[in-house]
Amino acid sequence: MSASRRFLISALVVGSVLTTAVLLRVRASRSAAVPAPPLSAGSAHLLAPPPPASLPPASPSSSSPTSPRAVSSGSPAMLHLDPARTNRSPFLGPADPVVLWTFEAGAPIETAPAQLPDGTTVVATLAGRVAAVTAEGKGDWSLDLHARLYGSPLIDRGTIYLGADSGKLVAISSRGKLRWQLDTDGEADTAATLAPWGAILMAAGKVLYAVRPDGNVMWRVKAQRKLYGSPAVGPDGTVYVGSQDDRLYAVTREGKIRWSTSLGADVDCAPSVDDDGTVFAGADGGAIVALDGTDGKVRWRARVGGHVRGSLTLTRTGAVVAGTYGPAPAVVAVDAATGRERWRFAVRGTGATEFGVHGSPVEDAAGNLYFGAQDDVVYSLTGDGRIRWRVGTGGDVDAPVILAGSGRLLAASDDGKLYCVVEREGRP
Repeated sequence: MSASRRFLISALVVGSVLTTAVLLRVRASRSAAVPAPPLSAGSAHLLAPPPPASLPPASPSSSSPTSPRAVSSGSPAMLHLDPARTNRSPFLGPADPVVLWTFEAGAPIETAPAQLPDGTTVVATLAGRVAAVTAEGKGDWSLDLHARLYGSPLIDRGTIYLGADSGKLVAISSRGKLRWQLDTDGEADTAATLAPWGAILMAAGKVLYAVRPDGNVMWRVKAQRKLYGSPAVGPDGTVYVGSQDDRLYAVTREGKIRWSTSLGADVDCAPSVDDDGTVFAGADGGAIVALDGTDGKVRWRARVGGHVRGSLTLTRTGAVVAGTYGPAPAVVAVDAATGRERWRFAVRGTGATEFGVHGSPVEDAAGNLYFGAQDDVVYSLTGDGRIRWRVGTGGDVDAPVILAGSGRLLAASDDGKLYCVVEREGRP
């Protein structure tokens, strides 16, 4: 990615142009886009589902899983809900949406929110602010880390783990107090996750870290180039992470590289691991790739037409769903067993290859999908890719949205706001 995106975002956050900074992210020009109007509390666009946008769903024999997929439980406490990054939620999302409230965070939010066990939502901004938001949309506490925050929070046993562009992994109490910080090898701009063997896993710079909950490092594994994607963990505890050296790495719980496989382009996408151990990853070459988790051999490669840089979603019906960048941005679902495209939902773009859908959808308990895009809109689709509704915001929605209890959807936007969207009938 070029330096222009990180340059522009920093200018937005600090209010002045920093001509000496060399940053690593890019945001393509949006002058050709026609954004949807932002909606105030109490507004939404409910759309009747049209026919599928492209190919019909796979046949029942290929679209139905052979066994039930595992689903995370409890509040959304990490990026894509579980260490395997499946993004299957136990909650239902709104069918007839209304914006209940918005919370002003003061700067763009490009990380997925996470929730403490009491329902308090934690957000992190590009201005370096970590903020806790109550169920009523009020600020509870905030902590300034003085560095851009691109990685989604990880919450475990009341502690918030978060990486910062200052090259630090920090642990914060549920009341916003700094517990410890660990210096890392480069910008810690990926989301941390949990390993079943007790470690906090985080990628920073070229290094994958396994860290104990007290901040002591268990081991480090170094790639040839930067690790932009967040790590994922398989059923046997193997850790998977992608790098800008074009490779996907498998690392044992002892910190040894089991295998690495070239995907032919930057692997900025966080991998996802299915219940049978199959690993899925996206790449800048415009493809989703399925690999055998034991030896790294490629099972199939599906061309999707644009960079895949956000995390993937593994649905209950055996689909792999990805958001893609331009020139024709879309959300695309392919069959997990074969890689065959099931459906495609087009998102209005600019024609630029750096404009599109970064975060893949979260799947609710009924199989419906929810995601945001750089056209400033939060969308809901049926499980076979038909539009249900759309809600506008005042900026790009790069971060994955989350679902919480009571049918709430929480979406973070580059306009600096956290949006709480609920079912219209349930609005007080």
